[in-house]
Amino acid sequence: MCSDLERNDVPAAGQLRAEESIRYFGAAHPDLKIAFLGNSITRHGRAEALGWQGDWGMAASCRENDYVHRLCALLEGAGRRVACCVANLSEWERSREMRLLETRYAPVFSFGADIAVVRLGENAQLAEHLAAFQCCYAELTHRLRAGGATVVLTDLFWAYPPFDGFVKELAAREGDLFVQLHDLGSREEMKATGRFAHAGVALHPGDRGMAEIARRLYAAITTPHGQKKEKP
Repeated sequence: MCSDLERNDVPAAGQLRAEESIRYFGAAHPDLKIAFLGNSITRHGRAEALGWQGDWGMAASCRENDYVHRLCALLEGAGRRVACCVANLSEWERSREMRLLETRYAPVFSFGADIAVVRLGENAQLAEHLAAFQCCYAELTHRLRAGGATVVLTDLFWAYPPFDGFVKELAAREGDLFVQLHDLGSREEMKATGRFAHAGVALHPGDRGMAEIARRLYAAITTPHGQKKEKP
């Protein structure tokens, strides 16, 4: 039986132009800086061929309802001044080209994030390239830790046990925070089913799914072990 991970036919290439891969927003004088490293679930530019008119997390109904903005709203509601760096790494995810981390995505590492949320893997062609992507993913997260960020790892929205288990084990081994998401992709109420004609877009988290992703991230970040690290 074909899984939703396999049925997702939103192309990994061309989700955003290279010069638009990173977006910043939030408070001018923050007390918390968050970097989001993701794919279309984090941010996808307008794509007429897919019937997608947004420029935010696919398939939220508006920018404010994607998981990035919902998480920031939760933190701001708790009195934090938040600034965000939102990066679509779908090109790196697809190609596993590590030089992209030093070129196109270099601003993510110079942002000085207190927290780095890594929500990646669906575009990595895991059935063919699992071991290779795991090595690249581990190196990516190492670079974030080396920069002083508290790293938050999530498994996939559409379950793929070999990779989901790897991410959970990596988080435990390295002392990262781990947020489980793989149960959400099998629940119709968490997807945008019926809202988009394009099947791949409709498989993405709708507003309810985005809200649940944000809720789980917020819970992980705001528990005592998930508090912001003090920088030297």
